[in-house]
Amino acid sequence: MIKNKFYLFALLFFSAQSIFGQATKADPIDIQGWFGANVEADLPQKWSFDFSYQTRLNNNLTKNNGSYYSFGTKKRLFKPLSLLGEYRLSKVLNGTYNRFTAGVDIDYNINKIKTDFRLLYQNQIQDFDDLRKENDDDHFLRARIRGRFPLVKNTSIVLSTEPIYKIASGITIDNYRHQVGLRYNFKNYLRAEVFYINRSDYAKKYRRQYHIFGTTITYSFKIKSK
Repeated sequence: MIKNKFYLFALLFFSAQSIFGQATKADPIDIQGWFGANVEADLPQKWSFDFSYQTRLNNNLTKNNGSYYSFGTKKRLFKPLSLLGEYRLSKVLNGTYNRFTAGVDIDYNINKIKTDFRLLYQNQIQDFDDLRKENDDDHFLRARIRGRFPLVKNTSIVLSTEPIYKIASGITIDNYRHQVGLRYNFKNYLRAEVFYINRSDYAKKYRRQYHIFGTTITYSFKIKSK
């Protein structure tokens, strides 16, 4: 019942927003779709590794923007603190992006509610296909707070908010990401999530607004020490 209501909300929301075009100064609202798959490995000595692939549709779900490949690692120092690192390669319409991320994650439980706080430094290098353009080298600071609340058996709701700041002659807001999703565990090693992101983007001189609907399937496994 809960999942059916969520799907209905997504359908109605999309219908209401379908009159908007792609995000431009004259029409700054766009609907996008993010669809991905993850593989997570729990390793000995409190290490973990993950690989993810994602494809994105923009311009009201009419144009494929490209593919995103991410490789990440995590090291638990002590509960609740972990160190994070990630590299992401993006092959998209505007060129090729190389993104390097490092930071910390603090997780804790409040009764049955699982929460975490993630603080990241991010370096992003854009290699334009046009040889006349110089590469962009941007730096960001990201701070995400997330909570996962159990609903019924094998199903939980995930809420998060994340401001992203650009570091360039000071620190200014680049965009906000507010996310709500439903997660369903098929097995201990397999889960799926359906989500919506409300993203306000301030990277331009005008504010763009993105409504993002997506799905992610995650397969996880554990490697035991010998």
